[in-house]
Amino acid sequence: MAALALLTSASAIPTILGIAVASLILLYFLRSRPKEGKNIPEKMKRLVVLETPDKFEGFNDLKEFKVRVEQAPVPTPGPGQVLVKMVAAVVNPSDEGDLSQAAKGKGDPLPRVFGREGSGVVVASGGGFMAGGMIGKKVGVCDMTAGTWQEYICMAAKPPGTCVLDQSLPVETAASFFVNPLTAVGICDVAKRKGSPAFIHTVGNSQLGQMMVKLADEQGCTIVNMVRKEEGAELLHSLGAKHVVVTSREGWQDQLKDLISKLNISVAFDAIAGDMSGTMMQLLPDGSTTIVYGGLSGGKVNGLPVVEMIYGNKKFEAFFLKTWLTEGGMLRTILRLRKAFKVSMPALGEGGWAETQFEDCTLEEMWTKMCRSQSRPNKLRIRMDG
Repeated sequence: MAALALLTSASAIPTILGIAVASLILLYFLRSRPKEGKNIPEKMKRLVVLETPDKFEGFNDLKEFKVRVEQAPVPTPGPGQVLVKMVAAVVNPSDEGDLSQAAKGKGDPLPRVFGREGSGVVVASGGGFMAGGMIGKKVGVCDMTAGTWQEYICMAAKPPGTCVLDQSLPVETAASFFVNPLTAVGICDVAKRKGSPAFIHTVGNSQLGQMMVKLADEQGCTIVNMVRKEEGAELLHSLGAKHVVVTSREGWQDQLKDLISKLNISVAFDAIAGDMSGTMMQLLPDGSTTIVYGGLSGGKVNGLPVVEMIYGNKKFEAFFLKTWLTEGGMLRTILRLRKAFKVSMPALGEGGWAETQFEDCTLEEMWTKMCRSQSRPNKLRIRMDG
């Protein structure tokens, strides 16, 4: 009897496996089918840049752009894409950079919707296994040409363009889930790989700078934060910053040089450019690296000490988040993203190191608010549900 039962059981295995395989195939096709959303309107609002000035020299020229909030058809996702109902989108310095490039005739032609980053909910799928699995999920959207300043957007159903968020967080909380948090992780990684876990950051009280202060201990880094005003120093000290240099104080360069020696610093990250990049390089020791990742003072770097670069082996480099993420090919990009998101995603909520302080506005208000200030304390966030 035991032998008969064993034989019967063994003969049933192919049938059971066949049923299992058929079920998986059916599940795959059901999930991969295009899925139309419910209650999706025919029209949506979007902010469109129509024309740029003939000559663009900096942030203040943004008010010369011609823009319009207009009605447009809601797009339809293609195979492998999802339709995201945007809840919130942010204005990053990189968006201002894209606008300046447009004024120089570079990038996609106008009229065009700008905006690299935001968050929303997937409401439809154009087909595909990954796309089908995102239906109803809260996602973050980030791409250089995404066009997040609109109510609906079609995106490829894969990271880094579309990333599933922590579903327990309010979706608007993650509107700035990508650029600043991953830049903070990337800067710490670059500093450590260059053998200088202690480093200088020239815009310490920016949103990014505040994140880095809160992240530093976890990443095994020590940051010397530079700020222009006393209130900036007070803010950073309240967040736990150990080293803050106020550049409006007399003798700040001597203070910074002492910290460079004491902490064995050989790397500086500069988002100011102009004369600051050259000043950083002069203060750093031989064999050091000055890394620029922004240009708050304009589009050029000044004052690099050529003799020190030649004889002191001082290097000047640039940091670009996309380059850091994609270095080494697709596999390393995926692994680096997973590792970075493991650090950043849980910290997006209230009180986390990656929390962003926002100033909310509507699509209609956004351009005017953006043109008023380049150095606002909070990041401008467009609320599509406002």
